[in-house]
Amino acid sequence: MMQGEVTLDMDNSDLFLKNVMRKAATAPVHQSSVSEYFKDGFPLFLNRWPEGFELRAHSHDYIEIVYVTSGEGYHYIGDRVEKTGKGCLYLLPVGTSHILRPASTSARNPLIVYNLCVLPEFAAELGAWMGNYGSGGEPLFIFTGEPGSYIAVEDRGLELGEAFESMYREYTGQPWGFEASLFAGLLKLSVRIARLVKQQTGELNETGHSPQVNSGEWSELLQYISLHIAEPLTLSQLAAEAGISNRHFIRLFRQQAGMSFSDYLQHKRIELACHLLIETGRKMPDIAKSIGYQNTAHFREIFRKLMGVSPSEYRKAPGISGPTSHTE
Repeated sequence: MMQGEVTLDMDNSDLFLKNVMRKAATAPVHQSSVSEYFKDGFPLFLNRWPEGFELRAHSHDYIEIVYVTSGEGYHYIGDRVEKTGKGCLYLLPVGTSHILRPASTSARNPLIVYNLCVLPEFAAELGAWMGNYGSGGEPLFIFTGEPGSYIAVEDRGLELGEAFESMYREYTGQPWGFEASLFAGLLKLSVRIARLVKQQTGELNETGHSPQVNSGEWSELLQYISLHIAEPLTLSQLAAEAGISNRHFIRLFRQQAGMSFSDYLQHKRIELACHLLIETGRKMPDIAKSIGYQNTAHFREIFRKLMGVSPSEYRKAPGISGPTSHTE
């Protein structure tokens, strides 16, 4: 879930701050390497850092989780700038450039963050290991973003600060068994973050369970598709109708229909085409448009793919049965 761009609301008299922030957005990006922070092959690095103006925008060869534990400021991520503050959390994959700046030069409310860095090969190793146990590796999707992407969530209950603090004490103090403690902490923290992500995208409710579409709602959704079959239906539009996220809609649809939304839509359109070819004398371009295909050649291509014959051949041999969508 990406937060949108915001307009910087600063005191116009603070020219120094504005100039520094402008330079931060245009300065060359520094490439932060693994050797700068990861020591002796240990796959985690963790610090607590008061953000200022001395660092410049940087990208990483590793995965970084940033958690704002104090203060307010602005977060440059790629070509975006977002207002940030206590409880904001960012998941930054390899190759995503960013920099944080405090909202002012005042020391009374400093912008302090935890930076938890993870080697990508270790995250992959964890995912593979957890994947051997049912869906245990699924929460580690938070480590799989593409370069330039990011995930931003808000810890509204400020529940994660304690977890970061506990891991920070283990990392800096290094008591006996700290490695195992940090690995366990990372897994637990990953699950809590993944739940936050899914709750704020509508894939989980506040109890941590997936919202379900009941049979009545599912029937209404299929009826809506049938009534609007000739329109340019989109997955995003139907997800909004169902009140769930696109990602969760994709999963629910495949679970309920046994196929993807695009495949289902094609099957339903070709089913209707079969009926029109047999029951009416309408011309091919007219039939194509009436079921949602503006391009007749594309309609013929899809029809042949699903039916094994062209629309004209089907019309001549109506005994051929139409495609089924496996939902009725």
